[in-house]
Amino acid sequence: MAEPEIEETQDDVTPYEHDLIVRYAIIGIFVILATTALYLTKVIALPVTAGIIFGLVLGPLVDWLVRRGMPQHLAAAIVVLLGVGLILFAITLLAVPIAGWSDRAPAMMAALQAKLAGVFIFMDELKRAAAALTGKSGAELNVSQGNPLLDIAVSSSTAAGGLLIFVATVYFWLATRRHLKARTLRFCLGHGARKSAGAFFQEIETRVARYFGLVTLVNLGMGLMALAIAWLAGLPFPVFWGALAFLLNYLAFIGPIIVTVLLLAGALLDAPSLLAAIWPAAAYFVLHLLEGNLVTPVFVGSRLTVSPFLVFIGFIFWLWLWGPIGAVLSTPILLVAMVAQEEFAAYRKAQQAEATPQEEPAQQQVAGVG
Repeated sequence: MAEPEIEETQDDVTPYEHDLIVRYAIIGIFVILATTALYLTKVIALPVTAGIIFGLVLGPLVDWLVRRGMPQHLAAAIVVLLGVGLILFAITLLAVPIAGWSDRAPAMMAALQAKLAGVFIFMDELKRAAAALTGKSGAELNVSQGNPLLDIAVSSSTAAGGLLIFVATVYFWLATRRHLKARTLRFCLGHGARKSAGAFFQEIETRVARYFGLVTLVNLGMGLMALAIAWLAGLPFPVFWGALAFLLNYLAFIGPIIVTVLLLAGALLDAPSLLAAIWPAAAYFVLHLLEGNLVTPVFVGSRLTVSPFLVFIGFIFWLWLWGPIGAVLSTPILLVAMVAQEEFAAYRKAQQAEATPQEEPAQQQVAGVG
């Protein structure tokens, strides 16, 4: 018997669907290539991106100085010098506490390991099981071949170069951002495109500056709370714990956990009992939960609120790509992407609104002729 013919039940892909598939494929290829480029150029891309983000934060301060008659370049130089001076002052103020706690770090880790011996044994067993599955022994060849002096030299030179690029980027962004914005707007064809691009730049500066300002105030409050907890617990150098909580609170999700673990390890050295060692870490973690679920949403507001899922995905992605500094920059980068999407949607809506009145008279003329 002859085989029955198979009837085609699916229509061919329309030109619109074909163009849509090609468009999304091109976007996917661009994302992959951009991620690879950012990873390979991490030494330059990371400080430049951080400099632009901090330039957006400090932009309103430079504008305030310019409105009072100060030249743009001089205002940018003063703001950058004030920032560098503030960082140097903080390092000088915290040099003694950092040195003191670094000397006690081995004892802290030993005390923590003694109290949590079962957990560490379980983690070692997991590492051995993972090594057995992957066939790796755990020994990897390092470029420096175990020379600590060469490790310090390489890391120090890289950090110094990145810091220099960061400071230069902040200065040149603050000094030339008006000219840069004007030249960028010239590439936009049409009044609507220039208006949308101008609103994009303005909204980015407003949102990023407001976000960092509010988050810094919240982190300052958490630092003061950690300082008070360390002082009440009798820990040496309470200022160190306040500064540590202030800085690590910029690292969403993992920063407060690190502070909690370190508070527990520091309290285990001199605490007479396990309960006395646990309460400082527990008190700080409870305050962090209150801050993350009550204080920050109220202060930040709905306009700067981002989906927790997007924040988490962005945090993981930039932490993997650029490390801890990338994790700090993940939320501002997400805010920039959201502003770009909103302004592009508003531009498309305005274009459609302009095209609709032009079509209606033509339809009315056709109806009148009929």
